[in-house]
Order: sequence, then C-alpha cells, then structure tokens
Amino acid sequence: MPRPTTGILRQFSSSFTFRTASTTLPTGFALRTLTTRTPRHFLPTSACSCLRTFATTRALLNEVKIGQYEVKELDEQTYATVSDRAMERLTEYLEEHIEDLGRDAEGFEVDYSSGVLTLDLGDNGTYVINKQPPNKQIWLSSPLSGPKRYDYDQTHRVWFYHRDGTLLRDLLNNELKVLMSPTIDVDLGEEDDLE
Repeated sequence: MPRPTTGILRQFSSSFTFRTASTTLPTGFALRTLTTRTPRHFLPTSACSCLRTFATTRALLNEVKIGQYEVKELDEQTYATVSDRAMERLTEYLEEHIEDLGRDAEGFEVDYSSGVLTLDLGDNGTYVINKQPPNKQIWLSSPLSGPKRYDYDQTHRVWFYHRDGTLLRDLLNNELKVLMSPTIDVDLGEEDDLE
C-alpha cells in the first residue's frame, strides 16, 4: 500500500486510532508499553501486528550492553550534569578553535541556545547537536554521517552510539578534521568526575 503524503495525514488527523502493545524480550529485558497513531482508513484492524512504532531502541530497553559500553537508566540530575557539561565544553572548544583558525574559519559559526548547539561550517554543511532529556540522550545531525542518538555510559563516562558503540567525540574528531581543521580534538568533559 503506498504511503500517504503529509498533506493527506493532516487532512485526516481527526480519524487516528491508538493501539497499545507490550511484550517481553527473550533476554529478560521488559519492553515498555508503546502507543502508535495510525489513520483508521489506511490501516485495517487485521494489520495491527505490523504497526511501526517510531520509538528508539534506547527508549524500549531499561538496560542493554553494546560492546564495552552499557546503556543504563540515568537519573535526571546525572543526565542534566553530564549533558550540560558535554554541550558547554563542546561549545567553548569550538568557539575557541574557530577563533584560533582566523581567516581559515571564515563563514564558520557556533551557536548554543536552549540545549541546541548549531555548528555552521558554510559550504561544508551544518551540524546540529542537541540534548534530548525525555530519552536522556544527545542527538547529532551531521552533514557527513547523518543523524545519530548518543547514550551515556556511566562506567566509562562516554557518550556512545548504541548501534555500533562509536563514541560521540571520535565521530566529531574524525569528521571535523576533514571539514574544519586537522588539529581539532574536541573536549566533551567526559574525563571530569561527577560532582
């Protein structure tokens, strides 16, 4: 069945049906209850077992281990502390580095406001890095690698991508060395002790 366009979805937004599902994974992790919105006239009742949920893996699991890194529930205070520190350190570092580059950084701009960091690299594209308190993640949109969602490992004190274990600082270093400057070495404040 072809997907309806956004305009059609808006037109029929009053005829959405809500479905709820819950299950247990074989590894013993409990799957949280999910609710999906689907237009009634586009999805027959018999198709409810195939509903797409639009939720991230992180939001579904209480705890999961990827390689050496582990996603565990963070309390709100810990998340606020580590995410604020990472965003502030990254903003400060990028501002200083752009200033040090002088003319080589013409057209580059950093802006941090309300938990959203925007790094405009002119013709090289724009990075958007933002805090996601409901998921306790940091989300990144990169002109090279696309969107990624990073979780915090409390043991190793690093932000990592749960699908492949890649660290946020490593991805930023690798990409920004190509797009900005070969001397870049971002600081997310991960080595600092929690206060």
